[in-house]
Amino acid sequence: MTVALYALICLIWGSTWMAIKIGLAGVPPFLAAGLRFLLATLLVGVVLAARRTRLRLTPDDKICVLSVGLLVFWLDYAAVYWAETRISSGLTAILFSTMPLMTSILSAKWTRSETLSGRKVAGILVGVLGTALLFWPHERVGLQQALGMLATLGGSLCAAISLVMVKKYGQRSDPFVLNFFGMALGAACLLAMSAAMENWSAAAWSRSNILALFYLSVFGSVIAFWAYYYLIKRMDATIVSLTTLIIPIVALALGRAFLHETVTPTAVAGIATILAGVAVAIVPIWSLVVGRWSLVASR
Repeated sequence: MTVALYALICLIWGSTWMAIKIGLAGVPPFLAAGLRFLLATLLVGVVLAARRTRLRLTPDDKICVLSVGLLVFWLDYAAVYWAETRISSGLTAILFSTMPLMTSILSAKWTRSETLSGRKVAGILVGVLGTALLFWPHERVGLQQALGMLATLGGSLCAAISLVMVKKYGQRSDPFVLNFFGMALGAACLLAMSAAMENWSAAAWSRSNILALFYLSVFGSVIAFWAYYYLIKRMDATIVSLTTLIIPIVALALGRAFLHETVTPTAVAGIATILAGVAVAIVPIWSLVVGRWSLVASR
């Protein structure tokens, strides 16, 4: 089940980058994100009601709710949605793949739940070089594109911090309860931000962006985040974050196939370098994971 859920997360979140891009056609970014998580909150509430789950939060649960609500469902997604109004969905996904490196550093230095080896340090340095290539001056990369890249990296950092927090404090948390309160908090913050900064009357709704909203709410939020927090309690934080390595491949393929997105040659070099750095940093972890899965399969 663990392997299946891991693959499911990669497939769903690999497609959400394109769905976000489609959903943003005619809709302001913070409004689109806020409505996504408002609908997702309602859906999770229906699940909790059907399960007759008591909505009680322990002190550790409250820490997790604040973490995922503010860092992930608000700041992370506000950054990602805003970034996708300025850069391609594929490039956004690639930049977000720096999350395993950030998670590894935080796990080693903050919670001390994982070690920061020389290989990880080397991978981090290679990843930094790749980021520098992405930001290398180019006639096609303007200020707005650079700000979109920075916003994505900021969102990635927020997600990494939250992942480590949930790994530390959420071992006994119910994923549905965590998502219910976290998404509700994130939706409230996003909609408040949207009301202050965006013109709702300018939103142009269409069949495409409405379908994208429902897909993101049901699959990209309720199902994927349930699986995500289920895995966090059963796997190392860094290993869970490695889904961001596979997700960009899916996102780039879908972006090119359906949205006809392109990336500059310098950006391609930066993308390849970032992925190489992340791979160098986590090779031992992947070897361990593959070894464990092979052992289980042989029994």
